Order: sequence, then structure tokens, then C-alpha cells
Amino acid sequence: MQKSEETIFYTIESTIKTYRKYAQAQIKKIDSSLTLDQSLLILKLVDNPEISQKDLAKLLFKDVASVTRMIELLVKTGFILRKPNPKNRRRNILTLTAKSNSTMKKITKKIQRNRAVALHDISEKEIERCKKTLKMILENIEHQHSK
Repeated sequence: MQKSEETIFYTIESTIKTYRKYAQAQIKKIDSSLTLDQSLLILKLVDNPEISQKDLAKLLFKDVASVTRMIELLVKTGFILRKPNPKNRRRNILTLTAKSNSTMKKITKKIQRNRAVALHDISEKEIERCKKTLKMILENIEHQHSK
């Protein structure tokens, strides 16, 4: 049997963790109170201000309780305002603050730089082949899981 360190899954996990650690360090330079996951949550709100917490959780690969805790921290640190939704009492209206907007402008630039660093000397063809392979792995797992 192949050692776990020699599998593609080990390489994928190692790459993701290393990139996340690097990205978190870059975000800390901008705002030390903000985590990578919190900044991703804010960016999703920028793209879709009406998004539900359930949909946020799916996009962020988190459970709803984790997203709720993240939102609570973002409210406390002044990145998000939360108001009850008068049309649906089970949902809140999340609004980004001026602090959030100015911080995200800086973080967006940093994200572009992070990606450029990570993808340096990797061709578009190589990136597309990698994405295709990863999608195939995902489809294999989803197909097996649905049985």
C-alpha cells in the first residue's frame, strides 16, 4: 500500500494548508483581528448581500453554526451590522460597514498577489488540467457517495 505522504490527497491537503497559512499571514498584515475565513465570508457578502447563512456555509465549506459564530465576531469587531429581517424573523439582514469595505479593498489586492505568487511559472494549460483532474476526483466521490 502506498504511504499516505505519497498520495495525491496528501499533496492536495498540504498545498491547501500551506496556501491558507500564507494567505492568513498576509491578511494579518492588513488587520490582525481578521481571519482568512472571516475575510472570505465578507467577500461572499460583497458579491451577494442577500445570501443566507445556510448558503454562506455551503460556499465556505463550513457548518451553519460556524458561520453564525463568524458573523457574531464580525459584528463585534465592526465589520458587519446585523438587523432582524422584518419579512422573515428567522433571518437577519447583514450589512457591511465602512471598515469592512475599506479593509476588503486592501485584502482583494492582497488576494490577487497571493494567487500570483502561488501560481508563478504555472501555465494556464497546467492550471486547466489540474482543475479538470480535481473535478474528476470530485465527481468520482460524489458518484460513489450517491449510491
